[in-house]
Amino acid sequence: MAANSERQKFSLILFSGDFDKTMAALTLANGAAGNGMDVTIFFTFWGMSLLRKKFIHSKRPLENMFKRMMPVGVSRIGLSKMNFLGMGPWLMKRLIRQKKGQTAQDLFQLAMERKIRFIACEASLQLLGISKAELIDYDRLEIAGVDAFLSNALQSKVSLFI
Repeated sequence: MAANSERQKFSLILFSGDFDKTMAALTLANGAAGNGMDVTIFFTFWGMSLLRKKFIHSKRPLENMFKRMMPVGVSRIGLSKMNFLGMGPWLMKRLIRQKKGQTAQDLFQLAMERKIRFIACEASLQLLGISKAELIDYDRLEIAGVDAFLSNALQSKVSLFI
């Protein structure tokens, strides 16, 4: 905790929607929140997959193509390496459970319990044709531009890009 009793801030850009990178980002974010820091995660491009709860058909074919290729939710993300046609995440989750660790889903839930602020990149949502109705229900989720993240990051003790 800072000497002036103001909480330190931790800012993170999550560009990737890969299981292993998500695990790293959420582990760091939860660690910072667990140590009393105000944490903000800015989800952009493929990181947006984690915030999706459902698919809603778009009138634009190209948007639909991208939306169908993107996973819906943290439970469906793949590994960046050794994905093995989708078997990789299943094997990794099994290994994590055997070691009594936390999966990406567990860490995502913990992040919400710890009231970590989520910002969905407005430009990425528009580009990919993802509507607010397709996003998770979470009171600390907001849709905003890069300015909202940068404003927070400028005040942060730590800022990371994953």
